[in-house]
Formats: sequence, structure tokens, C-alpha cells
Amino acid sequence: MPDVADAEGMSKDMVLRKLQKEEHGKTRRLWEQIFTEDTQKFLDYYYSVKTKENEIYVIEEDGAIRSMLHLNPYKMQIGCKTVESHYIVAVATEETYRKRGYMAKLLKKAMEDMRENGEAFTFLMPAAEAIYYPHGFRFIYRQEQREVSGKKMEDPKITVASATLEVCGELADFANRMLKLRHQVYTLRDFNYYRRLLEEFRSEDGGMLLVRENEKLVGFFGYGKDEKYEILEPLFQNGYGGALLHAIYTLTGDEHTTVHCAGIEESENTRKKPMIMAKILDIPKMFACMEAKEEMSLSVRVTDEPGKESLGTFYIRGKEGLEVQQSDLEKEPVMRAASFDAEETISIGDLTSILFGYGDLKEMNLTEHLEEELGKIKPMSKVLLNEVV
Repeated sequence: MPDVADAEGMSKDMVLRKLQKEEHGKTRRLWEQIFTEDTQKFLDYYYSVKTKENEIYVIEEDGAIRSMLHLNPYKMQIGCKTVESHYIVAVATEETYRKRGYMAKLLKKAMEDMRENGEAFTFLMPAAEAIYYPHGFRFIYRQEQREVSGKKMEDPKITVASATLEVCGELADFANRMLKLRHQVYTLRDFNYYRRLLEEFRSEDGGMLLVRENEKLVGFFGYGKDEKYEILEPLFQNGYGGALLHAIYTLTGDEHTTVHCAGIEESENTRKKPMIMAKILDIPKMFACMEAKEEMSLSVRVTDEPGKESLGTFYIRGKEGLEVQQSDLEKEPVMRAASFDAEETISIGDLTSILFGYGDLKEMNLTEHLEEELGKIKPMSKVLLNEVV
């Protein structure tokens, strides 16, 4: 699903607004026009399921929707905190209305609203890094991918079956247990999460396979089929790699056909593909999810991108459960403590890289004190974000 970027510009009759729920279907025409690789079956699923709960921002001009941005809601786990977030998808502009800055305007408005709602961060899957980097987005997740062929197991205790709606709650419980053990940042799962996901895979001529040992769930994955099978996010207990291969064999019917496997556990044969970019929105809420390796004390001004507007000065203290105060120094000069240097500045993009453990502090041209204090933070680097829409 490619995204489309514009340059600056505007029209006198341009209207930017958030659609009412009953208007969401009006954007399907633009989706079909831009994202031609998506099937009607998938779009039927998306517009009957996902648009019931998401938010859509549009720009209208000459009496029709010319540009759009969708926000799909997810509940996120960040360390020990649970927060609400939105996944930005379907950023698109009609070809003859590009080069007018519409994407930038939609992003700015959507992020302002999400920040006002107290969302710690937002994330997206970019068509190209260069589109979103200037807006403060940075990669936070590399997806492990590899080609896998199945292998038959002769073990009567292991059974493979297709998932049904009735087991979606069981899948959610299993997944949350596995993810809590392995990752720091991930989408929380519940019955409805897997109900929607099962419908999504079915819209792509696929489904979900679950594996049991003596009736106990030990792993599962979702899959779709285009020219070949594609498996997404296999979640298996440790020690059940053979059961995963047996499930793949059950899917393909032989030990020679390979499937593309995305979001698989790291191994010697996997390749890491930068997949998800994010941008921190509510800085105090994000820091409240973090811990430091040792006591830290820092005052820093954070600037937004692309315009370098100040998002405020933030006073960060503590070790476990960082305490954050925000101050406009011109309005609240009393908060300029002698122990702080309020002149130190960092961009929201660099801060996002640091807190998610994806960037290199040494390459960010920070002051020695800023580098030292931010280096004390334990980054949220164990990220798993395999959502498609």
C-alpha cells in the first residue's frame, strides 16, 4: 500500500476536515484509484470492518475528496504501560492534485489532534523513508523475514487446524503471554483483534493455522496467498520450531514449496527489513513509559519537524518511572532551575530514535551533557509491529 507525498501549495476552495463515520465510504473511490494492487475483496473487508472504528481526514477541492489519511486505532503496550495509539495508513492524493502540500497538511492536523488526545506516539509503514523523515518520523522496527519450506512431522500429539471465530479469545491470551516475554512495544491483543485479523486474512484468500500438542495451543500464524503463500507473525512457544514447519507443510502440501515468512523469530537465515516508522507525540506520556539505568536529571527543548517549531522545554528526572514537567520558559521563568541548562535542544525525530533504541547518539550532534543524560535511558528497542492496516 504505497503512500503519496506532496509539495507545498494550496487552493482557495480547499477544505480540510475529519469525516463523519457515515462518510467514510466516500474515500473508497480514491483508494481504488491510488492503491490499484488491493483487491475488491480486501476493500470490501476494509470498508465494512476497519472504517467502522477508524478516523479519516480528507482534503476536498472542486467538490470532491482529493487527498486522504486514515488513522486506525490500536491499544499499545509500552513497557509496563498501556496506551492508545493510531496507525497511519492510506495516505493518498489524486494525481492531478499533488504538489500542493496536502499530505503535509493532513499529517499536521492528524498529529495535532492525536497529541491533544494524549497519544504517546503514532506509527506507519512508509512507501519510502524519505517521504516521512522530514516530518519527524524515524524507523523503530526491523521485521525479520525469510523464505521457509515445510517439513512433515510424524508426531500424533501435534495437530494443525484452521482457526475459527470461536478461538480468537484463546489466540489473544496466548499471544499476549508470548509478546510480554519477548517484546517491550507491541499491539495488545483481544478477541476482536483476532476476529478482525481473521477476516483480513480471509479477504486475501488465506486464514490462520493453529498448532496444538495434546489439545494445548503451542503456536499459530496467519497467512494470505497471492502468487505464493505469505505467512505473517508466527507465534510459537520456544522449542516448537518443528511444529511451525509442520504447519507450513500442512499449508503447502509438500516439503519443497517455499513461503515468504514475515515477522518470524530471528535466526541465521533471516534478513532484517526496516518496516515501521514512528513519531513521538505526547512527550511526557512517552517518558512516563521509560526507565533509566541510573538517576538522571535533564532539561531539554524539543523541536518539531519539518518547521523546527518548539514543542516545549521538558524537565526529566528520576530513574524508575521518569518524572516529566513541561514548561514554556517565557511564560514560566520560575521553572528555570539553576541545575538545568534550558538551551539544550533535540529534534522530535532524534528523540524518537533514542527512546526506541534505533538511532546512534554519537551521530546526532548533541551536546556532551545531553548525550550523557539521554544515554542513561533504557530504550524500548524490543519492538514488534506487524500490523498491515
